[in-house]
Amino acid sequence: MKTDSEVQREHFNLISSKYLNSRKNKNHLAYKEIWWNNILDFLLANYSFDEKNNSLEAMCGLAEGSNLLRKAYPKLKLFAFDYSDEMVLAAQQENVGFEKIFQADVINFSEKNKYDIVIILGGLHHVPNFVDKVLTNIYQSLRKDGIFINLEPTHNNFLFKYIRESVYKKNSLFEENTERGFTLSEYNEKLVNAGFRLKKQFFPGLIGYILYYNPDAFPFLNIGTSLIAKIFSKFDWFLGKTIIGRKFSFATWSIAYKK
Repeated sequence: MKTDSEVQREHFNLISSKYLNSRKNKNHLAYKEIWWNNILDFLLANYSFDEKNNSLEAMCGLAEGSNLLRKAYPKLKLFAFDYSDEMVLAAQQENVGFEKIFQADVINFSEKNKYDIVIILGGLHHVPNFVDKVLTNIYQSLRKDGIFINLEPTHNNFLFKYIRESVYKKNSLFEENTERGFTLSEYNEKLVNAGFRLKKQFFPGLIGYILYYNPDAFPFLNIGTSLIAKIFSKFDWFLGKTIIGRKFSFATWSIAYKK
């Protein structure tokens, strides 16, 4: 019988080309540009990294997080890995200047006290039955005061939980048997249990997120121009700072650290 990791690996190998193409959609990229501008502004205001520091992107896909991080910290040494053969190959072909892009299973990953930054973008919900172990692995891989940058699908009400589960069942880009979103409280509890302390959280996964962040989840909603996508993204960030954002966001940005 196949393990959940093997199911996910086969699934991503199968849908990799469709997934990668959807992530190159102009509205999707425009929407994310605003998100990353805000994240990088926060990081630059709070952290200094140079050639003595390194970053690891786990479950990396195309390693977009690492490339964006490099805009703020151009001397940072970059590492990345994914469990999917096809994703590793695509990341290696599309990226230059990385120290290493390699294949690894985040569930069994073990490199202690090595990295100053670890990034996972939308990966934990692919390993819901092993997320505690994965977070422990990530925590141990960080040096003291190292930071964990994580974007994760979350929900804080029953309706959004139902919508997400419906998408997982009906959309072939998702593997419903081995994927599961987390409630915000569950997600935060797991971070704390792994030893992390939260530095900051953002909750901008609102209207623009539904329209543009997952063009493969709601393809019929991906309408309008890149400018409109940016406007929605700015609006989401503004509203995401309020109680509305915390209650209704489909996703959570977290910056946590190892004490």
